[in-house]
Amino acid sequence: MTRRFANAIIQYRYIVIIVTLIITGIAGSGVRYIKISTEARDNFGPDNPQLVAFENLEETFSRVENIFFAIAPDDGQVFTPRVLGLIEALTEESWRTSSVNRVDSLTNYQHTEADGDDLLVDNLVVSPETLQPADLKRIREIALHEPLVVNRLLSKDGKVAGINLDFRFDGSEPDAQILAATWAAEKKKEIMAANPDIRVYATGSVMISAAFSRSALDDLTTQTPMMYVFVMLIVALLLRSVVGLTGIFLTTMLSIVSAMGVAGWLGLSISPMSSNTPTIILTVVVAHGIHLMVAYYQSIRAGDDKLLSILDAIDINVQPIFLTSVSTAIGFLSLNVLADVPPIQDVGNMVAVGVCFAFVYSLTFLPALVYILPNRVKPGRSLSSASMSSFAEFVITYRHVLLTLSCITALSLMVLAPRNMISDQFSKYFSESNALRVDTDFTDQNLGGLYRIEYSLDTQIPQGVSDPSYLAMVEEFAQWFRTQSGVQHVATYTDIVKRLNKNLHGDDEDFYSLPESQELSAQYLLLYELSLPFGLDLTNQINFDKSSSRMTVSLPSLQTPDFIDLQNRGKAWLREHAPAYEQEGSGLALMFTHIGIRGMQGSIKGALIALVLIAAVLVIALRSIKMGVISLIPNMLPGVTGFGVWYLLDGQVGQSMSMVLGVTMGIVVDDTVHFLSKYLRARRVQGLSSEDAVRYAFHSVGVALWITTLVLVGGFLLLGTSDFKINGDMGAMVAIVISIALIFDFILLPPLLMLLDGGDADMDGGQLQAKTG
Repeated sequence: MTRRFANAIIQYRYIVIIVTLIITGIAGSGVRYIKISTEARDNFGPDNPQLVAFENLEETFSRVENIFFAIAPDDGQVFTPRVLGLIEALTEESWRTSSVNRVDSLTNYQHTEADGDDLLVDNLVVSPETLQPADLKRIREIALHEPLVVNRLLSKDGKVAGINLDFRFDGSEPDAQILAATWAAEKKKEIMAANPDIRVYATGSVMISAAFSRSALDDLTTQTPMMYVFVMLIVALLLRSVVGLTGIFLTTMLSIVSAMGVAGWLGLSISPMSSNTPTIILTVVVAHGIHLMVAYYQSIRAGDDKLLSILDAIDINVQPIFLTSVSTAIGFLSLNVLADVPPIQDVGNMVAVGVCFAFVYSLTFLPALVYILPNRVKPGRSLSSASMSSFAEFVITYRHVLLTLSCITALSLMVLAPRNMISDQFSKYFSESNALRVDTDFTDQNLGGLYRIEYSLDTQIPQGVSDPSYLAMVEEFAQWFRTQSGVQHVATYTDIVKRLNKNLHGDDEDFYSLPESQELSAQYLLLYELSLPFGLDLTNQINFDKSSSRMTVSLPSLQTPDFIDLQNRGKAWLREHAPAYEQEGSGLALMFTHIGIRGMQGSIKGALIALVLIAAVLVIALRSIKMGVISLIPNMLPGVTGFGVWYLLDGQVGQSMSMVLGVTMGIVVDDTVHFLSKYLRARRVQGLSSEDAVRYAFHSVGVALWITTLVLVGGFLLLGTSDFKINGDMGAMVAIVISIALIFDFILLPPLLMLLDGGDADMDGGQLQAKTG
């Protein structure tokens, strides 16, 4: 049947090529509908508990996307007319910037003080150019002793000032975040150009989201194309055929364009997490193409004519390529179990579609094109095939030693794999030379606050925020957080109430405490709100009916275990002291911290499901339970042991690693399936013994396996040089796993087969001759 299929492809080769181009044109036209997602919350499913809590918080108060400027004079003197004037000017301009909902800075901080029986509320800094040294000293003292300012709008040593811009994006402008981040970057350059002695740093969730998208796009337009070029150059050098290279390149491009086009027709978006989809499809197509071309050129060099060589190449590769495609598609479709990580689901679905196109194009378009193009490869002895034969003899001779060493090594690395720590610090996704990384690290060290845990403490009673017992609970909760290691700042409504109580008692420090009656607290709140200017009201801290207040805990960049531990301790405090208010807490940083864990757990779960399904497919296709079970070992070990190697190299995994098992699944299964299919072909069709069947497998597919591995390892190592950690770490890790897969398929799988499938075949076999079918 496979022979008839091969004959049909060659007989109708021109029709095959034309139909392929038509299909690609129709499918690929959907590329124009692909959307680029810059929205951070698109990474979370609608039922994600952290997203639900976060959106509930936003519905109660306001959205929290922000840009944060840090202003740092070289001489450390923030409280000068010039620096304060710069802060005031930037504050005023920020108010006029598109989508800005609120601006908080040192100059427009609403300072309160008593004037007899009156409460005066005004900007902390007014007309900075007119301020005298005594005025500047007074303002500095006020700022350094105000809890709502220190470690938020002013460093505790008074040398760095902050300006926070809150944005409200309504979704009407898809590139709004990119435009806002671009404005901030240009404003930063403009200020520093005009003031060489002042450093300006820009960070915040808007800047980070834009940087993620920009870094992913940069890699798609630089690192990824370089990887493709490198892969194709290595293919050309190893195949020594321009025709083979052309066929593989065109098949790869057609498969990627078709898959991405279908994604566009389906309305899928490309996010930083799913931007590697074309690269994953590349690994599958290149593997298919190399197997076909190596088989074809081995036959040519053995003296067969062009027609027989291409027919044999199709014939012997239909089953393994089909099994590899089915197995890979299963692996990626299993990613749909990650119900709350849509980008990973999209990757799984897009790659599964790409795998289907790769399967069809590799067995139709590629051989048809290669047969049409002139062949310039001449018959002759293949040194690589001879080397494979020698290596096969080595493996057979020392199979017991190799099996023992392989098992010991695998077990040792498997023990290390679980010791990797899941940790996602999104600011650390960029290299230390990256502008955002520099700005974020500086802000982290001087003002902190990039990581936040937000609480909506809801009494569910109108005006309930003025209840003395409620205020006492909030204050106690805030004070508990302030004693926790790493906490830089806690913003809570109680700080305002305490300050108002002091102001309305003649600024007597003894009254810097919470009022004893609800009526007094409510009066303070009303008086204060009526005095606030437009845009600086309390809607970001108290909801409309005064039933709920917001508490924000700001921290420097923390590793995942520490961040989640603090979150859990906060929840435990509420459970013990205020069970009616028990909650997880929310925040963008917290959401991404949890998604890193979910991504890793989901990828492992998906890989295990895929391995079981793949084994079942192989049992049916290979008609052998034994072979299906054996296949589990070389298919499972590379991923597990790869993480063991990563523990020795780094020891931290996160979002950057969540796709590794999926990316490598195709090539790992490809190696195993091709070796097993050639081994079984020798056992069943040619009746060879297990040792001779191993020789046959090495001779017929060994060259293709090491070429595929060399090409992909080199390509992914090149991707591993990316400054964007998600791509850089993934590239390095994929290269490690693919290398381990080849090693196990060469020195572990053959000894296993000879051990578990030993004995003579049903037909009498003999020593493998130079010519193999």
